[in-house]
Amino acid sequence: MSRAQEIVDEILSGERYARSHVFSDRVYRDEPILRAGIRPRTPSQGPSMASAIPRTERLHMPAAYRKMRALGHNRGRGGWAAAQTASSAKLFYEQGKLMEDFEDDFSQPCEFARYFPTYDEMSDRELRCYFSWRAKLRAGETPEAPTSFLFVHAYELLCGIGVTPGEQGYAALEQFRAQYAGASSAFDTHLKRWSHDYVVFHGLDASLLEPMGGSFSLSSVALLVNAQEILLEADGSLTWPDDGPVARELPSPEDMLDALCSLSRYRAERSKFFKEHREDVALVCARVFARMVGHCHKRRKTDYLEGLFGVPARVSYTMFPSAVFWSPERHEDACFEASSAETYTCEHGFWWRELPCRRTETNRELGALLHAIDCRMRKATGDAHPLKERSLPKYQAKFVDEEIAALLAQRKAEEAARITIDWSALSGIRSASARTREALLTEDEREDDSLTAERFEPVSRNVAHEQPAAPVQPTVPLEPTVPPESSALGLDASQLTLLRALLDGQPLPANGGAMFLSLAVDAINEAFLDVVGDTVIDFDGETPVLVEDYEQDVRDALVDGV
Repeated sequence: MSRAQEIVDEILSGERYARSHVFSDRVYRDEPILRAGIRPRTPSQGPSMASAIPRTERLHMPAAYRKMRALGHNRGRGGWAAAQTASSAKLFYEQGKLMEDFEDDFSQPCEFARYFPTYDEMSDRELRCYFSWRAKLRAGETPEAPTSFLFVHAYELLCGIGVTPGEQGYAALEQFRAQYAGASSAFDTHLKRWSHDYVVFHGLDASLLEPMGGSFSLSSVALLVNAQEILLEADGSLTWPDDGPVARELPSPEDMLDALCSLSRYRAERSKFFKEHREDVALVCARVFARMVGHCHKRRKTDYLEGLFGVPARVSYTMFPSAVFWSPERHEDACFEASSAETYTCEHGFWWRELPCRRTETNRELGALLHAIDCRMRKATGDAHPLKERSLPKYQAKFVDEEIAALLAQRKAEEAARITIDWSALSGIRSASARTREALLTEDEREDDSLTAERFEPVSRNVAHEQPAAPVQPTVPLEPTVPPESSALGLDASQLTLLRALLDGQPLPANGGAMFLSLAVDAINEAFLDVVGDTVIDFDGETPVLVEDYEQDVRDALVDGV
């Protein structure tokens, strides 16, 4: 008896197992191990194990697939880990270049889902489905496809498979991105980052870049850094607004407000009060920023912006993260200036990113300051929608309150100094002035005005539009012995004569000179103000002209009112 049999007998003979119901009515017997296909089975025995095992369908594979598979021999399939290695990325590139112009026509459906999908991860059926789908895509269609197919094609475009690297590759990448926008949130996120890196890697126009930091803006940090440097150089002698040569280099208060809002955890740009009082809010925010810069320079070891976002940084940068990417040649040393705040450099094939700050997330402390400005400005102006106050350091609250009070005092002084001119009263003032002047004239001065008026033969504006100018008639003076007439319009005979002369395009009466014309025009305009609601005669001090738009209204009024 073997040692194994002895152990089994010892266990089974034990008292514990003897009382167990599991072994109470069972006897151990040797049984054969079933092997599929050893004996033919009768129908009563049911299906064999061999028939239950699915067999892989054998497809006809064109020679191009066999050549592609041959490139991967002895390399194995490593899944997620292998996709991250240079050898796997190189294999993908070599296989892609081999199949660059290949097209298939395979209509059977299939599903394909992998992390970091590559050709080597696909079965024969999946390969045929992919290259058939790609053929339709290149023909201008947008066929449905598994998300993994989208990633494989994006890898191809990044590697320059099927496109010329550079502007053509970027255009193809953006077109593909637009075609399948919304197909997968992960696909959208990765393709946005890869499009950004593609512009940098190939040195394309920097205007093609999209912001990558969400609401956080590196350009806003650079703008505030520039303002901080100017303020520190001026040593507290600058503020907004200031017309000095140094102050003109400062960003405008509106630009300062936009920058602060984009970097703040508090979404100040959504505040209704900020929108309705943008100019005043911008001034307060800019001035409080200047106070904080001066305070930190005197009281802290680091300046204000370094305390908020950290010091300028140069960090390692990975091109096309999470993508299967291979370049046959090492990238030459290069420097790409994405903006005034962001620069990418390549040194010996390694990429670096230079930033104006190390922390690239919105700041809670800055958000608390903007919230305090919003809250306290509403309270100071009596706004109908106050905000609940939050905790804020006392010195910051003091800065905010003082700048709000200073702005309100400034606005009050500007309002008190503002001169308001009532233009509607000018006509009456001019008439009164003319009457006073007329009363002070001597007889010789009146004769001089009469002679001056005789030298002018004005013609109304509407003559050129109605008919050729009539021959000039001798001036017809008003008879001083004729008693003045009056009409329903309240006009005397001399004013009616002047008005009819303007209507008929006749020479104007000269009696009374320029002063008479001024007084008569004022009287006529005042009389017609209730009729047409506007002046009917334009007078520049020398020649009265009837307003063409009101000619018919004047004629009708004379017919009805005389």
